[in-house]
Amino acid sequence: MPEQSPAGEQNQILVDPGRLITAVTQLWLTYGLDSEAARQLTETFVTADRAGVSTHGLMALSGYIKRLDAQGFNLQPHYQIVRSSAAFAVVDADNAIGMLSAHYCMQLAIERVAAAGVFTVFCRSSNTFGPAFVYPRLATARGLIGLAISNSPAAMPVSNGREPLLGTNPFAIAVPCGRYPAIEFDMATSLVAKSKINEARLSNQAIPLGWALDQDGQPTTDPVEAIRGLVLPMAGHKGAGLAMSIDILSGVLSGASFLNRVGKFYGNTSAMDVGQMFVVIDPRQVMGPDYDQVMEDYVQTIRQSRAIEGQEIHLPGDGRHQMELRSDGEGIQLSQATYANLVQFLDQHQISIPQPLED
Repeated sequence: MPEQSPAGEQNQILVDPGRLITAVTQLWLTYGLDSEAARQLTETFVTADRAGVSTHGLMALSGYIKRLDAQGFNLQPHYQIVRSSAAFAVVDADNAIGMLSAHYCMQLAIERVAAAGVFTVFCRSSNTFGPAFVYPRLATARGLIGLAISNSPAAMPVSNGREPLLGTNPFAIAVPCGRYPAIEFDMATSLVAKSKINEARLSNQAIPLGWALDQDGQPTTDPVEAIRGLVLPMAGHKGAGLAMSIDILSGVLSGASFLNRVGKFYGNTSAMDVGQMFVVIDPRQVMGPDYDQVMEDYVQTIRQSRAIEGQEIHLPGDGRHQMELRSDGEGIQLSQATYANLVQFLDQHQISIPQPLED
């Protein structure tokens, strides 16, 4: 099921998806983005909110606008392929907005996968790319398997450590399943995404014990102390090991920064030098023409399996798919704080404000 904010669905405002996209696109245009970049950026933010992943949606708008005001992004980046072969390419993103360079890299992998059946793009000199699940979807729209991973600013310790060395490095994969919706798996390697802790801070709510440590290495329920301290990896040493693996594949191999050398998003106008890796697989080249039929059988076998009493069988991505259908029918849910920030920015630029829908 989709992640919910600490406050659940209380104090949510419903907004028409089309009007929201129009307004936010116009906002980016006022900051100098071209029409295609403004559209891509808007769709990425709104897709996150539409799918119920509010921590990576328009809640982050203020941070991006602050960075734009500080000229912290290159709005006319020159994407350079610095090294390539039939199987991979290394891209320098030239301090582009991370969501835009991620689209470029995934599209590049999609374009080049035909030659060998598998193509990998490594990216450096980039910035955080927001909701990871968005980019593998570009592949499944073409009947291909997509994978995206990224490192991020250090926020977690290694096993038995007290120093932030690892990011909450995300992993996302999307797998087409013939006539059924794609299987989509998207996770942070921390117990929870750091943005969830920040959401609790903004809502003035405590976080559950076990999410984080303070600066002294002590468990805390205070989101402010948690942000200053350490986010804990999922599953202990297993999460730390997975975060380290992602850091090596996306950061070290791409020639980007890694460990605690990755730059911060806030208070920084140069590229964070985040490292990312995007993989596209043509399953019909690798496996053969029966792929769709096999995956349909795969999904049916899981759906028809026995569930725990009172529970339902879920596949990864079910919650997002269900929330997207709900958003399309009832409107996209925004918190009051997110909507108020959006209204403020739109009003400053004299852009028509999408009015809340009736519940």
